Amino acid sequence: FVEIEGGLKLRGSIDVVEKNGHGELRATDYKTGKVRGKVGMRIGGGETLQPVLYALALEKLLPAEKPIGGRLYYCTAAGAYTEIDVPLDAEAREGVQAIIKTVNDAFANGFLPAAPNPDPKKYGCDYCDFLPICGPYEVQRTKKKNQKELGPLFQIRGRR
Repeated sequence: FVEIEGGLKLRGSIDVVEKNGHGELRATDYKTGKVRGKVGMRIGGGETLQPVLYALALEKLLPAEKPIGGRLYYCTAAGAYTEIDVPLDAEAREGVQAIIKTVNDAFANGFLPAAPNPDPKKYGCDYCDFLPICGPYEVQRTKKKNQKELGPLFQIRGRR
């Protein structure tokens, strides 16, 4: 595992690490489905973290190198062979730190509610592996939860 700034421990593997002519590194995450990322994104509202987390992991694993970011590569016809570059910039770093703080605070306060995104155009429950646990009506139940306590989650969802 590798521990990135903020104390988050990551374990796994990066699909591809590329090095350009300037010696800069980029971590690529291969995707096989439809394009879900957006051009210009950093953390995708907290739903697409791999490019930035992989770049931060490279930064720790290879401190003499210079990771410049990550990339989502939709490598099938379903994804139209789309590439989405995600720079490792101040906005990306701030987004990851906000996520780490929000998750740490949630654990400290014992407040880990299911709170799916109510926008039907977002990933939400249609793509969630935990639907059998929550059931099909979690979006309606979320509306009854303390919205102030859900504020940090909503703030993350507002980040590109």
